Amino acid sequence: MNSTVAEASRYWDRYYNQAFVPGQGLEEILDTLQALPPVRTWLDAGAGSESLLWSIPLRAERLVAVDIDADRLALLRAYAATGRPRPAYQTVLDLCARSQRDFAVRCQSLAATVRADCLTGPLPVADNSADLLTQVGLLGLTSTPAAFTTAWKHLHRAVAPGGWCAGANWVAADPAPGRVLLTASLYQRACTASGITPHLLTRVPISGDPDFTAVWIYAGRAS
Repeated sequence: MNSTVAEASRYWDRYYNQAFVPGQGLEEILDTLQALPPVRTWLDAGAGSESLLWSIPLRAERLVAVDIDADRLALLRAYAATGRPRPAYQTVLDLCARSQRDFAVRCQSLAATVRADCLTGPLPVADNSADLLTQVGLLGLTSTPAAFTTAWKHLHRAVAPGGWCAGANWVAADPAPGRVLLTASLYQRACTASGITPHLLTRVPISGDPDFTAVWIYAGRAS
């Protein structure tokens, strides 16, 4: 099992309780997600507890969140049941010109949570079953370029022809041993191997978090 960045509750409180600090790449990620077309089924891989944050800029009818961490999925389900935005979520609602009513609808879109390791094999969902697949922070946990490409291929089997994918991965200021070096060519090779045409691939510098120097953001469409 691959370790994540921090224990579930501590991560939740550090990054997703108070209003976001500018300069962490958030605005660019939101712009990327908001530019995607409406979809019926959205699969969030390595979802953790925060799929509902990324649901705000999206227009998705049905969310399936997949993660290995049962505690994070429990937080996600409990939070969806409240239907109320925390301070960080209110920041995103404001940035995306969405209302608290909009957020309640997004909470109701959570159709299922699935416990599975998204980095070690195909997801336990049907191939071609998702109109959109996202991952935020997941693929940066892989150890080598080969592991990145393999995990990417496993994930994107779920994307239907003509479907979309999008995501973001952060570049650590002090990279952990055994973590992949993210590059444009790595993303391009992974897209080619999965029949994905990139529509966006950019590296955005970060100034608002001393733990990270940049974030890679991408969006693409399956052939």
